[in-house]
Amino acid sequence: MSAPGECSVLIVGGGPVGLTLANLLGSEGITTALVERNPGCVPEPRAVALDGESLRTLQAVGLADTVLDNIRQGFIADYINGDGVTLFTSDLTARPYGFCLQNTFDQPTLERQLLEGLTRFPCVTVHHSTALASFEQDSDGVDALLRDSNDNEQSLRASFMVGCDGGRSSVRQGLGIEMVGDRLPQQWLVIDTVDSHLGDEPACRFYCDPKRPAMTIIRPGDERRWEWMLVGEERSEELLDDGRIRALLAEHTDPDQVEIYRKCVYSFSAVVAQQFSDGRVFLAGDAAHMTPPFAGQGLNAGIRDVRNLSWKLARVVLGTLPDSLLASYDLERREAARNMVELAVALGDQIQPVDPALAAERDAMFAQLNTDPTAAKAFAADAIAPLSDVRLPQGWFAADGTGGRMLPQPRVREGANEVLLDQLLGTGFSALMPAGATLPSQLASHPLWQALAPIVYGLEPGEAAASLAGFVGGNDTGITVLRPDRFVLATLPLDASASGVLDELQAALGAL
Repeated sequence: MSAPGECSVLIVGGGPVGLTLANLLGSEGITTALVERNPGCVPEPRAVALDGESLRTLQAVGLADTVLDNIRQGFIADYINGDGVTLFTSDLTARPYGFCLQNTFDQPTLERQLLEGLTRFPCVTVHHSTALASFEQDSDGVDALLRDSNDNEQSLRASFMVGCDGGRSSVRQGLGIEMVGDRLPQQWLVIDTVDSHLGDEPACRFYCDPKRPAMTIIRPGDERRWEWMLVGEERSEELLDDGRIRALLAEHTDPDQVEIYRKCVYSFSAVVAQQFSDGRVFLAGDAAHMTPPFAGQGLNAGIRDVRNLSWKLARVVLGTLPDSLLASYDLERREAARNMVELAVALGDQIQPVDPALAAERDAMFAQLNTDPTAAKAFAADAIAPLSDVRLPQGWFAADGTGGRMLPQPRVREGANEVLLDQLLGTGFSALMPAGATLPSQLASHPLWQALAPIVYGLEPGEAAASLAGFVGGNDTGITVLRPDRFVLATLPLDASASGVLDELQAALGAL
């Protein structure tokens, strides 16, 4: 085994979350080591949904176009009752953040793309077949003992460590952090198939049948996932029988047209870590939270974690912002993760009832939604991807009307072309202001402004006004400062009073 003796960040776990974090840090020039106990990328699909916010993150590291070539864009979900009646249709093809709210993908393909993306960054090294054996931290860093598949050991010193190593996280266990929540009692049969006769049908169907709840999701190509809930006294061995599986398939499709290549029985967890960090060690993805799949947010929540954490680690390592910034990671992500898990559980409660009376109540709720366009739109936006209004509960941002909200990403004009807004804002801090306006000297010379060094983009009158309304729309005298993760840091007036807001933000961090 060959591993560097020192690095700025050690990532434990090389799934999509860890690989995304490595790409984010690599794009910042941060010396990073990633260790993964498996010999390579996963051979089978696990997560299947990739939302628009995650694609925005991949856009930030220059991989969105590569990934888009291998996903099924746009997500429409039908909720169908036991009589075969469509109760409700959730259309998640809108693009508030530049990409469809929800999409389906192939995890092995995504992991290979993320791994290939790391070859662009000499500062990032990857070590497969390598596990974290133990670690200790002090006030200056983390000492990790790594062990490869041949039982060779080597030590590594990192300034920070991030556990992206899944639900059984050795990093979380080493920190002694408990997961709080429940393991759900329901078991589900999950099969992945190649289906050669897929028609033009919604990407997702929830069969809300009290006799046996089920769901199906179409992935890129001819791939499809089926899931059925075990009912009564059924045992997993019964449902894993190929003949039994084909009988279940026959209720919805022609089983002779289906090739089964993976089958397993899962039970789902709804748990969140008591804390997402301890000293110089952080948790992300399933190491920090595990959710039922009904909101399609398991992987996406992990990508949100590392998008939030990466720019903070980078600026602390580079010395442009103080260590105190890192405390905002737990503040900004733990409550958001808890809310996401609660949403998934609530959606599961709508899909899983086997009591006919409860199922009838659910059907009546959907019928009511169909008579209320406003409520229906809200449900459709939140039911699978809670992206209609991404807002941080608390953390490092000004507590004004837009602080802590994610800025939409419309298309804007660049010369004769239209491009997504983020392409013009760089990968660091940025600011939107009226075209032709001048920064007041008190703002430009402020220590925090200089530390942030934002790229300033001048918005032409009316440019993307509808998408940006409530953020910069209608404000011809102000400036909106954006964090690297595209959350609004502050909205400032273009006069001397702007420095007061920066004073407050700087005070929250301590001395620069």
